[in-house]
Order: sequence, then structure tokens, then C-alpha cells
Amino acid sequence: MKTIYFQNNPELQQKIKRIQKGGVRSLHFVSDFDKTLTPAFVQGKSLPSSYALIREGKYLTPEYVSRAYAEYDKYHPYEVDHYLSLKEKSAKMVEWWEHHWQLMVECGINKKVFEDIIQKGKIQLREGSVELFSLLHEHTIPFLIFSSGLGNLIELFLKKNKFLTPNVHLLANFFTFDENGIATGFKRPLIHVFNKNEYELRDTPYYREVKQRRNVILLGDSLGDLGMIEGLQHDTIIRIGFLNEDKALLDHYLQVFDVVITEDGPVEEVNRIIKAVL
Repeated sequence: MKTIYFQNNPELQQKIKRIQKGGVRSLHFVSDFDKTLTPAFVQGKSLPSSYALIREGKYLTPEYVSRAYAEYDKYHPYEVDHYLSLKEKSAKMVEWWEHHWQLMVECGINKKVFEDIIQKGKIQLREGSVELFSLLHEHTIPFLIFSSGLGNLIELFLKKNKFLTPNVHLLANFFTFDENGIATGFKRPLIHVFNKNEYELRDTPYYREVKQRRNVILLGDSLGDLGMIEGLQHDTIIRIGFLNEDKALLDHYLQVFDVVITEDGPVEEVNRIIKAVL
């Protein structure tokens, strides 16, 4: 079954040649985390998001699950409503994320929750991602992981598996904790699926590292991920999208991504492009 589709393969090859000409020092790399660097399915079963891992693990007070589902039932229809504008969707997502994060604080989220999830091996990388991390580290290519997920959990996973090398940066949502490791609040503004384009990367350490790097490879599984590099000036952009489920969206994805990987496929094509560039 075909899993890799190209918007315009000759144009992609031209982009690769332009990045080759610019050299490694001109390149940086930006990726989403959930269902991009991680698979969407394992053994045919949908892999839980970082949020679902907390809900299904029953780590928090008993009312958390019912209240979290109530929030989902209220806000998810806005997320998938094709008739709402991006501005309207974004406003509803801000409400949802704020309510859910406050709910997690109220229901006892703490550092031990994240440690238990990592210890039990609940997070897995998509096939080929380990080689991706290795390639980018070996050639000192700045790598930004830009996620609307749980930054504390992602950071701990990266540290435990020795992926948080000096070239790797993480931009995500983070709790604040007291001296006992109990969450007291969270850092604002929160990142959600539709507002990645609103984050000013110029204010981050990552920007200082990549401001002279005019070429980028971007990975994401949603159309909202295309906004991860807005605000940065680039000469050449290669956009690679993971369409994990609804292949009815393939034509739409091929309008905006240079490469589309379906069927929850591996990162091998991404690694092939990086090797071609190198």
C-alpha cells in the first residue's frame, strides 16, 4: 500500500539541491511531537495523546475524568467544525486549554505522574525517529520540537532517553511546581493546535541559534503545524506532513505539504531527505 505522496517531486528535488548548496550551517529543523515524532497507532490501536495518558492512568482525583470528558464534549465540536473561522476556533481552543490545565492543577497533577508514565514506557517514538535525532545531533542542526502537549512530560522523555542534546529545543506547555513537586499553576500563554503561528519565535533562545539559517525542514500532522515557522524568514522550506487517519484529506494536505506520509508510516523518507541534503 502506498504511503508516501509528493506534491511535486521535481520541485522537491530542486529544494533539496538549494539546501545542499546552502550547506548544513544554513539548515534548521522544526517538528510537532504527538503523532508526528510519535506514532498514531500501535498494533492497530490508537496511541493515547499525552493528555489521554493522564486521564486513562487515573493519576488524578476521581472527578477529573468525568470533568475532562465534559470539557471534550463541549469544545471538540468547535475544533472539527469546518464552518468556523480559524479565529473563532482559536478562541474556543484557548478556553478549552485554560479550563483543562486549571482542572489538572485542581485535581492534583504532580511530577510523579510524569515520572510514572515515562517509567512504564507509555511514550514511543515513530519508526525512524531515533535515527532522525542522531542525524541532527551529529551534524549540529538546530532542532525545535514545537508542541501543544505537556512540555514537562515531553522534556522528561527526552532527558531519560538522552535525546535532549544541545541542538534540541522544546517549546510546549509547562506546569509550575512547589517544593514538593505539586503543580501550582501553569505558564501562559498556552499553545494549542491552532495558535502555533501566533508564537513569536524571535523571543526564544531557538531564534538566536537559527536567525542566520535560511533553510528549514518542517514536520507536522495537522494543518495548524504549518504555522510553527511563521515570523522567521526562509529561502527554502520543505514541509512534510503525516496524514495518520483520514485519507479523504490527502488532496488538501498535498496542496500545502511537499511530502505526505500516510498509514502512520515511518520517518524514513524524512531521514532520506536529510541525508540527501547532507
